[in-house]
Amino acid sequence: MTPELVAWLQSAEAHALLATIDPSQHLQSMSQLRRHVASAQAAALFELATVRQLATRKFPDGAQLWFTREALEQASHSRVAQHRAAQFAGRHHIADLCCGCGGDLLALATQAPCIAVDSDTTRLAMARANITQRGLSDRVSWVEADVTTYVLPDSVDAVFFDPGRRSSGRRIFHHSDYQPPLTIATEWRRAGRIIAIKCAPGLDYHDLPLTPPFAIECVSLAGELRETVVWLDTPWSWQRRASVLNGTATAQLDDTAPTHAVTCSDPQAFFYEPDVAVIRAGLVQHLAQQIGAQMIDRQIAYLTSADYHATPFARCWQVIDTLPFNERILKQTLRRLNAGAITVKKRGSPVDTDALAKRLSQPSGEALVVVLTQVADHHTAIICRGPYHPPEEFLS
Repeated sequence: MTPELVAWLQSAEAHALLATIDPSQHLQSMSQLRRHVASAQAAALFELATVRQLATRKFPDGAQLWFTREALEQASHSRVAQHRAAQFAGRHHIADLCCGCGGDLLALATQAPCIAVDSDTTRLAMARANITQRGLSDRVSWVEADVTTYVLPDSVDAVFFDPGRRSSGRRIFHHSDYQPPLTIATEWRRAGRIIAIKCAPGLDYHDLPLTPPFAIECVSLAGELRETVVWLDTPWSWQRRASVLNGTATAQLDDTAPTHAVTCSDPQAFFYEPDVAVIRAGLVQHLAQQIGAQMIDRQIAYLTSADYHATPFARCWQVIDTLPFNERILKQTLRRLNAGAITVKKRGSPVDTDALAKRLSQPSGEALVVVLTQVADHHTAIICRGPYHPPEEFLS
């Protein structure tokens, strides 16, 4: 893909041809396209049609946006990007460094005027097309430059930095291999400027090559961990935060409240699985304190309580029975409970959950959940019903 092809893809001719492409029929589509345009144009059209089909999973208007496949893979889900951009509210001038095809820029530009910087001419051309598509052209200025040598204007009081986390189609997991490296952010720090660095969800933030102050935010969407953001030089009092996004709702848990040591207990009437963002942010004990729960084992991120406590930060199941793990005895217990389809979850257990679920499930009966975990260092099976929601009469 070249900038010239990106410009042509925005033409009326290309638009008409895009409507004829079936992304599932590569050979047929390419053969048809080559009757009208050159091979390079046909390939660009087919790639765009394929990528747009995927883009609708991240952007509501993904079928009208412009991405390369790799840039789309790294782009934030629009819901996550909007959440992050909202934290730049009140800033006067935002720099989007390594802006790529502009997936995050679309959200940032709604908060303040932006400078979009990238060294890839093609991606800049796509980002410009995306910004134009959203009607935000007057909010963005463009710079083709290497961010490692680019000098930020003094007017910039907020920076979003999205370093490359893919190489040759493969994901990069350790921050030392990001391109550019995280250490470059040190050169952008100054009084009054905040910096957000988007990192892979599984970032090990205990050995970051950055000097304090910085904060860690783990973001999940519909139960899936989407990203870890390192925030530099913010005025916030928290150092770790879990942001749980579901639909239009946002719930946040942080470490500002002091915590005491949470006690451990055998599974009680209710069993909680904290959201992955809570776990990755290291806030399981904060959640336990907030909902009055206990841990079932010091090393396992599961909680329990005698009474139900509604929380957006965990899913809850009603405990039916708890027993030492033994497959034969577990199967007998489930039959006695008239159990049908079984879902097996685990944490701290070596068992193959899918294979065990098949062996335990019956064609009819109540669907139940079996959790395999450690309780006081003993391999334990917890039989549950749920996820649990309180009866209607208790919600008023």
